[in-house]
Amino acid sequence: MWIQPHLAERVGGRTLHGFKHRRVVSPAVDQALKTMLTGVVDEHGATGNEAQIAGYTVAGKTGTAQIPGPHGYTTGKYVASFVGMVPVKTPRLLVLVSVEEPQSQIYGGVVAAPAFAQIASFDLQYMSVPPDAPVH
Repeated sequence: MWIQPHLAERVGGRTLHGFKHRRVVSPAVDQALKTMLTGVVDEHGATGNEAQIAGYTVAGKTGTAQIPGPHGYTTGKYVASFVGMVPVKTPRLLVLVSVEEPQSQIYGGVVAAPAFAQIASFDLQYMSVPPDAPVH
């Protein structure tokens, strides 16, 4: 679902309403995409394993990109990223972690996914979002 971007959800304790929203993909495509992105995190040996959060289903995508320069790609310079949502069935958080020019490793699953897990874990507790999956 697309929800009209906004900066505030509440003003002076009063919840704001009337944000426009609309479906951008069919429910079947939504479910298929969530299943694929959950596999990026949960499947054995998948690139996003480091984004797992005990007690929660996580879906996401890792990214590793070489940085372009004025005459093609710059040797040895990368951006590592991970974007994920949690919990998958009824997402409450979407977090993007992007690390420009990581030092020891270059892969999003190694560099950015663990940061996602730390950020999202803190936020889930702060927002009192109940767990939705058994702890492994």
